[in-house]
Amino acid sequence: MVRIRTIGKKGQITIPKDIREKFGLKEGERVIFEVRGDEIVMKPEKSGKEFVDELVSIVKNKREAPKPDELKRLYYEQVEERLSRF
Repeated sequence: MVRIRTIGKKGQITIPKDIREKFGLKEGERVIFEVRGDEIVMKPEKSGKEFVDELVSIVKNKREAPKPDELKRLYYEQVEERLSRF
């Protein structure tokens, strides 16, 4: 999915409706901009609770929940997987 937008006077762009809907983005929500080489990657910011809930849900035995460093690694793996769908 590729969309082209024009940057406005204040550096603003409008995220296309189909992309907002795909990622559940609503007015007032925050997004993360990440620079990867010569690319800009934009992704939804997850709340702390959403982040932990999602990652813990993929652990088979919730008593063996990952440690913080492992959570961070799992989070970035999930983000990479989602971005690769484009």
